Amino acid sequence: MIELDYFPDGADGVVYQVLQFRAGEPWRIFYAGELIWCMEKLDGLWYVKGKLSIPQELIEGIGGLIDQQHFNRFPMEIKIHWEAYLQEVIAQGDRQYLLVCKTGIDFERFERLFRAYIMNLVRDPWEICFRVYDAEMSEDFEVVVKGSELVY
Repeated sequence: MIELDYFPDGADGVVYQVLQFRAGEPWRIFYAGELIWCMEKLDGLWYVKGKLSIPQELIEGIGGLIDQQHFNRFPMEIKIHWEAYLQEVIAQGDRQYLLVCKTGIDFERFERLFRAYIMNLVRDPWEICFRVYDAEMSEDFEVVVKGSELVY
C-alpha cells in the first residue's frame, strides 16, 4: 500500500489522503476519513471516478503529487542500472519491489553486485524490501535497505 498526503495551496487545515492499495489499481482519495473519489492515469492523463464534481486544479495537484514520487521512477532506474541482469522490476508499493532476472545470468554474482550497490540508488528514508528471483523463479534472495544502509 502507498499512502500520500496532499495539502492544497491556500487551504489551511485541508488534507487529502491519497491511497493505492496495490500497484496498478486506481488511487483512492479520502477527505476527513471518507472516500471522495478514485483516480487513475491512462495514456498520460488523470481520470476521476466519483459522484462529486472535482475542480481541475485539485485533480492536477494530486496527480502531480503522485507523479513526483520516487517509486514511479525507481523501478526503471534499477532496471537501467542492471539492464544486463534484469528482465523486470515491479513496484509492489513504495516499500517493496519484485525483481526478475534474465535467463542465463550468473544469479549468485548478481546477488553480490546487488547487495553491494542497491543502497546507493535508494533515496527514501524508510525500509525497503527487494525480493529478487532468477528467470525460472526457482531461486531467490531478499535484500532490505533503510535509507543508505543495508539492513540485510
